[in-house]
Amino acid sequence: MNREEIKQKLWSIKNNSQYVRVNETHSLELYLGKNEKGFLTLRYNGDFQPIKIIGSGLLEVKQVKTSIYYSLMFCYTSNENLSLFFNFCEDIISQTEKYKGKDGYHEIINRYSQWRKMFFGGVKVLNENEVMGLIGELLFLKNYVFPKYGESVGLNGWSGPEPTHKDFSYDDEWFEIKTMNSSRDSISVSSIEQLDSISEGRLVVFALEKMSPSFSGINLNDLVIEISFKLEYEIEKDVFLEKLKQVDYSFNELYNNYMYNLISCDTYLVMDGFPRIKAEGLPLGVIKIHYDLLLSSIEQFKEKR
Repeated sequence: MNREEIKQKLWSIKNNSQYVRVNETHSLELYLGKNEKGFLTLRYNGDFQPIKIIGSGLLEVKQVKTSIYYSLMFCYTSNENLSLFFNFCEDIISQTEKYKGKDGYHEIINRYSQWRKMFFGGVKVLNENEVMGLIGELLFLKNYVFPKYGESVGLNGWSGPEPTHKDFSYDDEWFEIKTMNSSRDSISVSSIEQLDSISEGRLVVFALEKMSPSFSGINLNDLVIEISFKLEYEIEKDVFLEKLKQVDYSFNELYNNYMYNLISCDTYLVMDGFPRIKAEGLPLGVIKIHYDLLLSSIEQFKEKR
């Protein structure tokens, strides 16, 4: 069951305290509906012994006993960011669809524990340039850093959200990530330190094409969720989400309007001769520089794939 099917099933329910089973073939008794207050709810009915479960922000967790079974209910208490709840339902339903064990309750709450930290609210909304910049760093983290350095080392070397100079650094390697609209022919360098170093490094440039929200492409919210579930240990999830908080990211439906197609990803070796402004050449008293770099001027430094 995908998000659109979940959404349609929930919207078809008109009355409070009304539920419909997700489907008859699912291995667990999972239902979608509304609780007694009218909040959208994912409900599991089964034979289990409840343990204490902590809700998180927008998601209230209730456990009740009837005459024949227990119910575990996840109730979404807001009318905003509903797609977050739809994503949550889709994940729980799909991950337990073929569950063959005898403890569906713990299977669900273990999955919920991975989602709990996602249900936090933020007051700032990132602008489109910030969204694109974060997408670029996350794509590099997922596609290059994790495979090469592993998840724990990879996360610790990601300093893009922090007030340091390079986006990623590992031993004597450093990487600066730039994300631009595919129609542009230049990138912006917002400080001297981004490309200034006594050691060679790499500039990684992602070119994205903005698409309609219905396009099946790259989306910030989905990318965050995907990476979060790739992380094996809770401590790694905590580090990842803390870094996202540092750039004021929290799940927001507005980001679903920013859908992109990845056009290219090019890597340039930053070395002697690379056109850049360095601190050692600045006139005395100049402390801040912002400049644009024409991509055609660094073509000779592009690394072959």
